[in-house]
Amino acid sequence: MGSAAGRKTSPGPIVAAVTDLDGTLLRSDGTLSLFTRSVFLGLQRKGVPLVVATARTPRAMRRISGYQDLGVVVCANGTIVWDASCDAVIAERCFDAATLIEALERVRAALPAAGFAVLSADTMFIDNTYRHLRGNGTKDAELVADVTAVAERERIAMVALRHPDRVAAEFIDATTHAFGNVGAASYASVPTVDICPAGNAKPITVAEVLSQRGCPPEATVAFGDMPNDLPLLAWAGRAYAVRNAHHDVLQIADEVIPSNDDDGVARTLHRLFQLAVTA
Repeated sequence: MGSAAGRKTSPGPIVAAVTDLDGTLLRSDGTLSLFTRSVFLGLQRKGVPLVVATARTPRAMRRISGYQDLGVVVCANGTIVWDASCDAVIAERCFDAATLIEALERVRAALPAAGFAVLSADTMFIDNTYRHLRGNGTKDAELVADVTAVAERERIAMVALRHPDRVAAEFIDATTHAFGNVGAASYASVPTVDICPAGNAKPITVAEVLSQRGCPPEATVAFGDMPNDLPLLAWAGRAYAVRNAHHDVLQIADEVIPSNDDDGVARTLHRLFQLAVTA
């Protein structure tokens, strides 16, 4: 697929890369292939900056076998910067407790059937409705009677919402309105709306991380699969969509690459940076 209308393909050399995680880099079973891990190590040996940008918090990143090979990860849609190699939070920007509590109360009034989760870097706090809607995905979460009480005592980097009768696209507008200028809502999966503190987003934090390495956006390639990746793909000099991506992402991509299950990101990085790694 050629360059999408309105995009300018980077004319100069590519020196850095950024990739989404779930549905893009990880296979459908949630694993990193051995080839992907070897490509990441090859980039590190060659000194090529690569940032993983995800809605996951460090807590959820630690579930991935081989996560230590991922290096610097922008977590929670831009609110946490985490070094996977040493399992350390480098930076985080969290909600103000008072304004978060007010926003949660507005969401509860607008969407009374919704289930709530509030997440710090290391813990996921959920109410009973969210536990019921998410199922096994909350087996290591902490069940609480009221998530607003958690917001008073914990550093909350992200909020997640699910609804028993609506998919994310059907209640994201109501969530956005309820949060107002307190938070920014997006969705990386069909059922869940994620909200991070206003002023934070994947491309903002990725730009900060890569600027410290002297890497401008026009010299960076980005990979994604879902609508919440669109700002990141628009920011980068060249945008790649995995073949399994959402229609909106496929439409704006400069190039469509093999799917996540076919190691599309790793194979493209291998080609772009001419790595001495055996496929």
